[in-house]
Amino acid sequence: MTSPTEPRPTELEIKFHLPEGAEAALGAHPALKPGRGKAPPPREEVTTYFDTPDHALARAGASLRVRRSGGRHVQTLKLRGGDTPFGRGEWEWPVPDSRPDLSRLAETPFAKLAEEQEALAPLFTAEVTRAVRLLRRGDSLIEMTIDRGRLRAGEAQEPIGEMELELKEGRPASLYRLAESLLTDLPLRLGTEAKSDRGWWLLTGQPRKAPKLAAPDFPPDVSAAEAFRRMAGATLATLLANQPAAASGAMEGVHQMRVSIRRLRAGLSLFRPCLLEEKEALFTESLRGLGRMLGEARDWDVFCEETLPRLAGDGVPAPLLDALRGPAGAERRAAHERLAAEFDGTGLTRLVLGLAAWVEDPAALSGREDGGAMAEPLADLAPELEERLDRRVRRRGRRIRHRSDEELHDLRKALKKLRYAVEFLAPLHRKKRVEAYLDRCKDLQEQLGALNDAAMAVRLTEHLAGSGADLDPSLEAVKAWAGERRGAALEKLPKAWRRFKDGSLPRLKAD
Repeated sequence: MTSPTEPRPTELEIKFHLPEGAEAALGAHPALKPGRGKAPPPREEVTTYFDTPDHALARAGASLRVRRSGGRHVQTLKLRGGDTPFGRGEWEWPVPDSRPDLSRLAETPFAKLAEEQEALAPLFTAEVTRAVRLLRRGDSLIEMTIDRGRLRAGEAQEPIGEMELELKEGRPASLYRLAESLLTDLPLRLGTEAKSDRGWWLLTGQPRKAPKLAAPDFPPDVSAAEAFRRMAGATLATLLANQPAAASGAMEGVHQMRVSIRRLRAGLSLFRPCLLEEKEALFTESLRGLGRMLGEARDWDVFCEETLPRLAGDGVPAPLLDALRGPAGAERRAAHERLAAEFDGTGLTRLVLGLAAWVEDPAALSGREDGGAMAEPLADLAPELEERLDRRVRRRGRRIRHRSDEELHDLRKALKKLRYAVEFLAPLHRKKRVEAYLDRCKDLQEQLGALNDAAMAVRLTEHLAGSGADLDPSLEAVKAWAGERRGAALEKLPKAWRRFKDGSLPRLKAD
């Protein structure tokens, strides 16, 4: 349906949830003093969203709408993706009425819709009162928009209350600085869903499926700072795209957010020698804290949805497993409630805005005016950066037969960081060599993962048994099952380690 080769005009916009009555505090904030001229009066807008009968646009992460405002109609196509958490592809055209004009899509990634003239149907509508203010920040122009109204899908409806900051002219750093200054004084929370996402949820009762992180792509002469910006931006976008599903308790949303956190930490670890130490440590610690909360929910998800069925399939008596299901379900719900409470605060917003702003400025990344090592070509730095992580894995895997469970867990974490780093730097290497190296990493990771899964099953069951319920028979059964799995993994581990150890990092394409 889409073509990645099409030019992609980009909108850069930060959206916040706006609690009732927040306009007064916003109006008084010194950072929101309007530029020259009087702000226009609020206007009424009605926006209708369209899709094909098989929801081709939604499946591709796109939305098509026609907005009526003051007698004018504007058709807009928006497309997810890119290397910033707040950017989307955006194409706009004036149209004569409230019906979409498919011929306008001819020069977009959805040209096929224009060619086939496939029928579109209205799905849902947003009716808002919109107030707009233009803000001048140095050489940057930022549009602040406040929307109040309702989203309607058939008989279902829900309120709209949001503020958007959109960069119209200038540098992204100006937009991030403004958002951060507001967050210093006001308890704002990022709106991680566009109106099209909320409308889809209202229509179907399900969040729109968030895309997984795309393979990295950058030119061979890219600077370290630009490559790091692209990696961090794309991963933050994936993190935010999965937040609504995670907040609703969806297992896959939690998993993808956790993977995004791990990839961000791996990126920070990869570039650590080149980054300003105190900033890198601050973001690493913030990511670690959020990762712990996601990890707790993820562990109980896996225990309830995967481990218990696996135990049943391996012959553990049903009564022993039935005794675990109730307490485990209660722990799972509690973990998700704690995660939802975290999302209701400002922690995630501060983390994402802070990290997104930091990666925009090579001088801020390195702590040096000239950008330091981050201003150098990535290809010049990559071999040593990768070798540093590879050495750590090899050091932790020495005498692998004699390593304790804790040491093997540390090896597993170091291996994951190395694997993510090599995946990120893949455009610099020959594809087949990268694939061969990652295959060895994944083979070793599989055995270390099996050890971790067995240990986690015991740890969570011990937690349940310690709550006062008579679960000792269930605990003994889980321990016996885990012991068998641990023994099988330990038997395969030396071979997987030798295979990894005998390989070498892929060379750069130019070598």
